Amino acid sequence: MARVLILALVILIAGSTAFAELSFNGYYENTLAGVLKRDGQALGGDLNRLRLRLGYEFSENIRLQLEPEYNLFLKSADLPIAGVSNLDRLVFDRAFIKINFPQADLTVGRQRIAWGVGYLWNPTDVFNPFTLSFAVEEEEEAEPEAIRLEVPLGEAAGIDTYIVTNNKWEETKKGIRGRTNLGMFDLSASYVDLGSGGFQLGCDTVGELFDFGVRGEIAMISPANTDRYFQSVLGWNYSLENGWGLDAEYFLNGLGKRNKNDYDWDALISGEVSQLGMDYLYFGTNKTLDEISQVRFSILLNADDSSFLFYPTYSRNVLENLDMSLEALIHTGAEGTDFNPSASQDSSGFMSSNLALIRARYSF
Repeated sequence: MARVLILALVILIAGSTAFAELSFNGYYENTLAGVLKRDGQALGGDLNRLRLRLGYEFSENIRLQLEPEYNLFLKSADLPIAGVSNLDRLVFDRAFIKINFPQADLTVGRQRIAWGVGYLWNPTDVFNPFTLSFAVEEEEEAEPEAIRLEVPLGEAAGIDTYIVTNNKWEETKKGIRGRTNLGMFDLSASYVDLGSGGFQLGCDTVGELFDFGVRGEIAMISPANTDRYFQSVLGWNYSLENGWGLDAEYFLNGLGKRNKNDYDWDALISGEVSQLGMDYLYFGTNKTLDEISQVRFSILLNADDSSFLFYPTYSRNVLENLDMSLEALIHTGAEGTDFNPSASQDSSGFMSSNLALIRARYSF
């Protein structure tokens, strides 16, 4: 669908002369990665990413957005890297056309659909229910091919619907979400047909309470041919007078286990589940040191087995269009826990690897 869409719209662009307005920007990013495996083996890699963002307005109400990306990964060994696929190929991560009607907005193509209000966990989002938001860029998240219709119903209310278009109809995800406002809180309720007889019901809210920003989500997930379960997240954030920002979330995973001996490692490796445990906590703090530099410290804790990962970051705008950062990912915990699997649980030896990253991004 995306290729057909791109071809048709390129033809339209070539023949369009009336309103035509083109926007063009993007970035080149280089990431040097040092990896220390569980067995002590040290590896290195160099990821080069070029991403372009091309926008074309046919009229005030019709816009085409194309975002091609090219990734080249140089590595010292067979080093996996999360969030990167189609290496050494030019791919269209996003390719959609958006039409603004008087009463609705229609978007067709490969696009970003992000439901929910959580920072790390979004149980109501079937495309990205969990991401390490402090370490993963938005461009590395899933971008479904879909037809999406958004209908505003006042300043703070509306209906959002989508149909994924690259599957058979009986397997296709179809979702609808309604949102409104009540006092200091935005409220949403959603339903998703997961395909093949599965479905999901969810609701979320975000607002302010006693100067704290608060947010929460809950979803009842009923996959086809398996037992239904619940997932929920509750979070808050607060800014101190000294400039430090605080953030925290608690995630209840109804699909997880509280005893590490019951963890389903095969399901984790295959991608069927994102977390093994039932109770997780996230703590984060950040501060802007001056106009061009910032520090952030993030901890993700499995409260059931006491294993955790630590992610410190220092970033600085060294030139007008050049940003650099130093980052690290450190795992710790007893052997056989979530963030420190044994050799039998992870034969690759990469799942509990510690990372050191030097990242540079030039934006244009």
